[in-house]
Amino acid sequence: MPHPPDQPRAERTPLTINTVPVFDVRSPAQAVEALPYLLSCQPDGPDGMVFVLVHDTLHDRPLFCQKFDLPSAKDDPNKAAHNMMHSTLHRLEKLATGPAAILVYLCARQQDAGDGHAAMTRHRTVATALLLSAETHGIDTLAAMFVTPTHWWVYHHDNPNYRHEGMPVDGPDNPGVVTMNARAVGIPTPPSQAAIAASLEPVTGKDAAAQRAAILHAVGERAARVQATSFDAETERLTAILDRLLLDGGDGTPLEDLTPDQTAELIVGLRHRPLRDVALEYIEPKELPRARELWALLARRCASATTTLVAAPLTLAAFTAAVTGEVPAALIALERARKADPRYLLAGLLMEELVMTGSVDEIADEFREEREARLRGRDN
Repeated sequence: MPHPPDQPRAERTPLTINTVPVFDVRSPAQAVEALPYLLSCQPDGPDGMVFVLVHDTLHDRPLFCQKFDLPSAKDDPNKAAHNMMHSTLHRLEKLATGPAAILVYLCARQQDAGDGHAAMTRHRTVATALLLSAETHGIDTLAAMFVTPTHWWVYHHDNPNYRHEGMPVDGPDNPGVVTMNARAVGIPTPPSQAAIAASLEPVTGKDAAAQRAAILHAVGERAARVQATSFDAETERLTAILDRLLLDGGDGTPLEDLTPDQTAELIVGLRHRPLRDVALEYIEPKELPRARELWALLARRCASATTTLVAAPLTLAAFTAAVTGEVPAALIALERARKADPRYLLAGLLMEELVMTGSVDEIADEFREEREARLRGRDN
């Protein structure tokens, strides 16, 4: 692959899961070192993945990336490999490019990182199935590798220098060629996926029990208020609370001090589009830090990563992260939102926008206009 383009930082395409930074990669070690830049984050999150980089062999350049869930022991490896390869080929056909080859990364789950060699051995059947599926479809494979945060292995190799216990991963703390080249052109070190995910993890124990009870109570209270007044009146009531907490920087109330009942009524209210759309308006510079804090807090206080209620605060957290330019954090939050509720349309829309353009600027401008109209109406 050619060297990184010599462009000013502001003019380079943002790093997202499908815009591939171009590095001079000449070995498996450098391919592993480039992985965080391809992912836009360090591959140290709780869930494993299969990451496929498609390379244009005619023009010697990367084309796009695809990310898939790492198959479990219960999955049929051949079926999983076929589905992954079919998805990759479908996208490749749309590009109408020439011959292509793939580079396959199997990234360990967090619980497997402590015994990487054993995990690598367990997933060998998946790697073999991917290699066979690629061969069947007429695609060359540059390499198939298993990667943990600290070590890597190459499947089906005959290099005697590769150690049984794995080869060490180069990165920010022990930079190799790829990291040095990235720093030279101003590409920042990708953030930790584990740290981003941890900031969105649901509360547990007594806190979770109290929050679940508060959410159940909030559902009944909301129904009673809507019946006594109107749906619009309830939306206006909750909008006033969000304005107090966030508008122009908010009133300074420590958000962590919000009670379970206070956060529960916001969580339940945000499930409904009118309030959710108002929540998307708090994206001015004075508001963004507290808005990000509030949406992450509400996501944690949903007390479950699988309840459909968590889709709204996670999507709001993603939107504010994207507005500030933190695309990796936005993508991780959106993936969690879509897992919680695959039908949540806004999460899919934002994901598509980030993948295709690397920003949410156009969507943000629309909600700024909505905000101006709302505030004018309120003042009048």
